[in-house]
Amino acid sequence: MMQSISDKLFMGSLILLMISIVVSGIGFQFVNWRTQVTDELDGETQESGSRKKAVLDRQDKSLGRVLRSYLFWIAIAGILISIALSWFSSK
Repeated sequence: MMQSISDKLFMGSLILLMISIVVSGIGFQFVNWRTQVTDELDGETQESGSRKKAVLDRQDKSLGRVLRSYLFWIAIAGILISIALSWFSSK
């Protein structure tokens, strides 16, 4: 019974983690990623160095939004709790 609860908690937390990453982090920018990067570079030169910097800045902002998300940390806590429940139920 404890193993079943642990499995359900893990799967629910994993789904919540995926949802939080899509909503908080990357969003739906993968659909039109190239146009967004191009829009950011309109004021800058089209050198490869500035293009790489714009892409890295965008990724850093996305990662920061994910790490500040409450859903992300709730999902991580749920996964850790499910691992602990699974470990204790096996002993």
